Amino acid sequence: MALSASRNIFFVLDTGLRQYDGLMDYQKRIMIDPYKFSYLFAVVSVGCFWLYCYWSRPDLRRMLLRISVIFGIGGVTSEFIYASDWWHPTTLTGTMIGIEDFLFGFFFAGTVAMGYEVVLNKTYQARGERLSKCRFRYIALSILALFFGSTLVFGLHSFLATILAFGLCTAWMLSQRVDLIPNALFSAALGCLLGFIFFGAPELVTPGWVEATWSFDKLSGHFILHMPLEDFFWFTAAGAFIGPLIKFRKNYQTKPRTI
Repeated sequence: MALSASRNIFFVLDTGLRQYDGLMDYQKRIMIDPYKFSYLFAVVSVGCFWLYCYWSRPDLRRMLLRISVIFGIGGVTSEFIYASDWWHPTTLTGTMIGIEDFLFGFFFAGTVAMGYEVVLNKTYQARGERLSKCRFRYIALSILALFFGSTLVFGLHSFLATILAFGLCTAWMLSQRVDLIPNALFSAALGCLLGFIFFGAPELVTPGWVEATWSFDKLSGHFILHMPLEDFFWFTAAGAFIGPLIKFRKNYQTKPRTI
């Protein structure tokens, strides 16, 4: 009995020590990872522009929050696709999907959606011509089907799926609302600018983040300044699509803001 009890005690102690050593090894790996906070730095740099939009335009806050949440969720769901062939960023939680994914979609979408009105000091007014609500449903369903369908069903690379989804949906939306073309062009440029900031901020603090995080064996390997070529097109196409989306959904047009 005494011998059996001693063996049990040693077994428990040995198991506990092994678990402790495993925990310490995990903590050490996290502590020495030089890019643990790089993704967060990138997200926060975009978030500064979102905060300015929120602070400067109280009249737009409700729509700003709504579209930010929608694309924040989109940032999480799309990451399951992007992590397979585009990049693999280290998150705060050490998991494939992190809070950074939600925050990036939240901040980026809100900024490009409202940037046109904030920078040019415009506001909304209803259009006289009615636009069927089902047309917006077509866009929402089409972008989901094109992106997830082309990758999960047909095995298309996520970059090609992104360009296909954003490109076709933006073209169709603007064909229905030609007056939104200036908004789309402005938002594309703004999205591109945010992209350079998204890459520049963490590279200044933690050099080498892009090289260590992007799956260049599955990408072109070309850069525009410090931004991978595929990401240049992603930020530009995403800005062009998201920028006029609210106006299309609500059948709004912009006008100069009077204070």
